[in-house]
Amino acid sequence: MKRSLIVVAAIIAFILITSGGGIISRNSSKALALAPCYHAQVSTDNAILEILKNDGVGVSGNLIQQHFAKDSAYGTFKGRFLNNQITATYSFYSEGQLSDREVIFNKSGNTLDSEGFKYVEAADCKAIKYPQGLGLIPVSTQLPLHLLPKLRITSLDPSEFTFADRIPITITSLMFKTSKGEWTGLVNYYLWDIQDWQEIYNPNEAPDYGYEKWSDDKSVLTVSGPQDCIYEDKGDCSAVTEISDLMYLTESYSNSN
Repeated sequence: MKRSLIVVAAIIAFILITSGGGIISRNSSKALALAPCYHAQVSTDNAILEILKNDGVGVSGNLIQQHFAKDSAYGTFKGRFLNNQITATYSFYSEGQLSDREVIFNKSGNTLDSEGFKYVEAADCKAIKYPQGLGLIPVSTQLPLHLLPKLRITSLDPSEFTFADRIPITITSLMFKTSKGEWTGLVNYYLWDIQDWQEIYNPNEAPDYGYEKWSDDKSVLTVSGPQDCIYEDKGDCSAVTEISDLMYLTESYSNSN
């Protein structure tokens, strides 16, 4: 009799656990199907959540939050995925400072909701682009979002760059962080007064100031940068190729105001 009671108790406990109504509540097989990449976008702000490990409960990966008008953040997260909810610690860099905070993602169907962002399943995190504002000039350009941790924008002194006695209005440089941790100038964006541009532009000469990629009735934007790999590291070369492919596309540029 005693043995029968033990068997019955074990069966009841098993039913409670597997039905989600017992002491231990785990994800259903459907809920476990986290996609490897999620993308969220609110206006010009973007974020990607990359799932690198998911063993049924433990989950970890990368999280990049790009903000067009305020500080962006990037880093790694590690936590638990239970009851259609990811609760994790996000270790991230913002403005060069390392911080930790809790992040929560609520799963519903193919989306994850968190902090005002709705993350939607994406086929490939590396294919997602984001608009990068170019300082004070009225233009933005598309860049690979997964490379955001390796990129930053700086302003250069226009007076140090003269072309046929004409000085650009602004010069913005896209800096790239190599695998060795060194920051190096990769792309220069020159904004010209349209009259100055018409004075110096010569279609028969190789342009030291780059190629025209955007204009309005007042200004012209020219862009110069590498067309081939300039680093030994294959990862660095791959990143440079991605950026070069975008920087020479006219459709990569648009008004930012």
